[in-house]
Amino acid sequence: MDEIDLTEHMEELFAVYKGILFNSRTFVKDHTAKFAYDFQCREYRRLSEKYDLAAASGNGSEFERAVRLMSRFAPRLTHDGMYDNHIACNAEALLEYSLDDAEHGINCLNKSKILQECCLALGIFARRVWIYPCSPYDFDNHVVNEVYDLSRKKWVMLDMTAEGYFADENGTPLSVLEIREKFALDLPCEFIKTGEASAYFQDEKEEKLYYKTYFAKNLFRLAAEQENRYGTGKHVLNFLPEAFNDVLWKRMNGAFRARSFYGENDPRAVFDDAPAPRNKSCDTACLAAAPE
Repeated sequence: MDEIDLTEHMEELFAVYKGILFNSRTFVKDHTAKFAYDFQCREYRRLSEKYDLAAASGNGSEFERAVRLMSRFAPRLTHDGMYDNHIACNAEALLEYSLDDAEHGINCLNKSKILQECCLALGIFARRVWIYPCSPYDFDNHVVNEVYDLSRKKWVMLDMTAEGYFADENGTPLSVLEIREKFALDLPCEFIKTGEASAYFQDEKEEKLYYKTYFAKNLFRLAAEQENRYGTGKHVLNFLPEAFNDVLWKRMNGAFRARSFYGENDPRAVFDDAPAPRNKSCDTACLAAAPE
């Protein structure tokens, strides 16, 4: 058997995932919503003073300041995809637990919370966005940040786990929706690494291709907290492609996980095919709208 070329394999997967996005460009619009952002939490003052966030973020646009915050904290956080979320989901508690401690790794859900609250503490509009794959036979999803850049009048995605963002052919940083559309239409969209190259990859080209493929896989459907504040927001907005049922997806994903972890005979490994209405899908226009 010939040796597998991993780069060629990723290129093939990237093409498949882009095709899935092309065939699911349209989202359902059951309702509209507005995001809320709370900058007045008293905990933010303590967080800002403890980590000198103003100095860490420096001057410049909201995007530039957020990138500096990401660069300040991301390299000092160990990644653990199996982290059980037992620490309170707020930046101060998470930093106290995990900053500069290789034995206390955290996942993307919590890394994104750290950047979100650091930005909110400095008056920067910031939210967390969940990105999910199409396939229910997938253990993975991802959580990233978006910040609103006033000078560009647009939202920009930042990934605390990958330490980077995506940009178009002109170097303009992109939002989650823009990245999804670029991939769907096979248009230029490059991963920009803001930190040091990872030792997991052979070179910069392989790392960039990996993240392009990874994001293309996970950008099938989206979700975001409507209330962006200290701690966890209570209401989640779902953004679902047409002809997709997230409730049935969750059932099958649960059965797949049960079979994988506990075996075929586990009662949780049975897929219930009974009809079920999907959750309501929010108009994606609110993701692109300027914050109020």
